[in-house]
Amino acid sequence: MATSLFLSHVARPDLAFLAYVSVLSFLAYCLGRPLVKFAHALLYPDDQKASYQNSGLDQAEKGGLQKQDEMTDEDIFQLEKRAFFSKTWLFVCHRSRFDKPGDYHAFDIAGISFFVVLGKDLQLRAFHNICRHRAYTVVRKPCGTSTRFSCKYHGWQYDDEGRLVKAPKFDESPGFVPEDNGLFEVKLITTREGLVFANFDASTMKLPFNNVKSHVDLGSCSYVDGVSVTCATNWKDIANDFSSQCQWSQNPFGWFPRLRKQKMATLLGPLSMVKELRAGLWCTMTLLPRSPTEVVVRCDLYARKGYQVPARVVEQQKWMLEKELLNLSKPDTSDKSSRTPFAYQCGGRTIDLFAILAQHERNEKLAKKKLQPAIRITSSAEIDEEAAAICDAIDGMDETTSLEKCSKISSFPQTLEW
Repeated sequence: MATSLFLSHVARPDLAFLAYVSVLSFLAYCLGRPLVKFAHALLYPDDQKASYQNSGLDQAEKGGLQKQDEMTDEDIFQLEKRAFFSKTWLFVCHRSRFDKPGDYHAFDIAGISFFVVLGKDLQLRAFHNICRHRAYTVVRKPCGTSTRFSCKYHGWQYDDEGRLVKAPKFDESPGFVPEDNGLFEVKLITTREGLVFANFDASTMKLPFNNVKSHVDLGSCSYVDGVSVTCATNWKDIANDFSSQCQWSQNPFGWFPRLRKQKMATLLGPLSMVKELRAGLWCTMTLLPRSPTEVVVRCDLYARKGYQVPARVVEQQKWMLEKELLNLSKPDTSDKSSRTPFAYQCGGRTIDLFAILAQHERNEKLAKKKLQPAIRITSSAEIDEEAAAICDAIDGMDETTSLEKCSKISSFPQTLEW
């Protein structure tokens, strides 16, 4: 009799018991990793320090920033923009986000605006999101579908390969060459798994990591949904958390795998990671720094092909990701300081951010100017004056014209400042 009652209770679990289990699981999800990290820091206090010291650069080469105490957070952020964001391969998105020719997605990293578009030849290309005439944005939506991109000023129009196909009045000017005035292309690499990386430094061609395949295979996945979360903190605070998650995923305590199967998490460069949310469901998380105290985190969910993810599960995972990120940016968990150390694993070695900043600062001191790899030379001063004259003539036409007044900013600027 007692045995039958016990089996009946097990076969029909109490709803209150299930509720307790759900609450405890959620608390373990939110508090488990911080507690483990805290315990690890107490047991192994030198691990964090060692991760920055073993960067492959000797101390003399690493050095430090010149007059760091006198630099503001904005100064450091702009230096990071010139020395790091402009010269590093950064994960952008997955190939499955582009279904048909003309599909595009726009991004902004530390003020560098660009977009990725799928051409009619089914090739992905990336371009700086500025018109060659007045440096106005040609893509004004975060995503969409178009094979033509137009500037709002004088109707300059570009195709999906960045070529200038329409320039009203300018094509009548002697010496004007449309082929020389296409959109500035951004270096782009798509891996076999469909991972898309961009680099704003035209001289950099080598992808700095080649072991993504050994950890993550998103080639057989498709895009499900996504969410963007704005966090009031410095980007390095969340980037360090990404590194910690990936480190714990690959090197947890020895007894941990025996309790449960560890979910995979892997870095996709310095600003991104991909992690397993549940069986058949993955998420890429990408940092889009806006300022020293603000960063947007783009979270995109991908499912294994053939796996139908219930809408309830998708919304639940998005909610949990948002709560996790907002918790990281709380005042009690983040100092929001640009001086936060940051190092990440890449190709089997540790990359130290402050070593990169110090080296770039020394190069600028030797060059006696700011070195900005994302700047592009556009044209000569002579052509600039000619283009300005044409622009003024267009502005002086019939008042009924639909064209907007020109900006007084010099057309065809000699350099493009980000």
